[in-house]
Amino acid sequence: MGRMTFWFEYASTYTWLSVSRLPKLAEAAGVQVEWRPFLLAPILKHQVGMERGPFLGHAPKLKYMWRDLERRAAVHGVPYRKPSVYPPNTLLTARVGTLASAQGWSEAFTREVFRLHWTEDVAIGTDENLKRALAALDRDPEQTIVAAQSDSTKQLLRAITDAAEALGVFGSPTFTIGDELFWGDDRLEDALAFAVARAPGSTASGAGTAAPGAAAASPAP
Repeated sequence: MGRMTFWFEYASTYTWLSVSRLPKLAEAAGVQVEWRPFLLAPILKHQVGMERGPFLGHAPKLKYMWRDLERRAAVHGVPYRKPSVYPPNTLLTARVGTLASAQGWSEAFTREVFRLHWTEDVAIGTDENLKRALAALDRDPEQTIVAAQSDSTKQLLRAITDAAEALGVFGSPTFTIGDELFWGDDRLEDALAFAVARAPGSTASGAGTAAPGAAAASPAP
């Protein structure tokens, strides 16, 4: 079985597409995926001095992003409702996601958090989003949030963010197989194919092997 790490920032818009598409594609490809949240803002600030996101303060680019998301969601059959909050405050959600990753329920939590944000306009980072997502997983919201605010969880999130930067991660979504890095939802199928080709005992020819369900590539987000 192939293995891949999915690095994501909860505030990232294009990451919704990957969160929605990845589970079925990975299952079809036979790839085991580790869902790993991190904080993108400290990396962007350290790497390029960017204080805000790549789209804020650039109206034409922001307008293009929303339309591009709408088009890509339609192409891939991903539910889409433009959220009223952008960018959301995701620090607490990232801490809960880090706790979830350590305990083995990151995927389920992340999918529900993003679903609420992108289909019901229940913004990521709000009490309602967190509590509804945790309740859907039969997790006690109050106890979970307290645990997520512990020093150990905060330190773990910082360590994971440092590890992401050390690997060369500079955006979300990012997929890594060993030290091989793929950035953007439009590289999801390529990443899965590479993971299949790298799997022990694989007879695949390499990164050019198409993953099951692969769609034609579109410009990188």
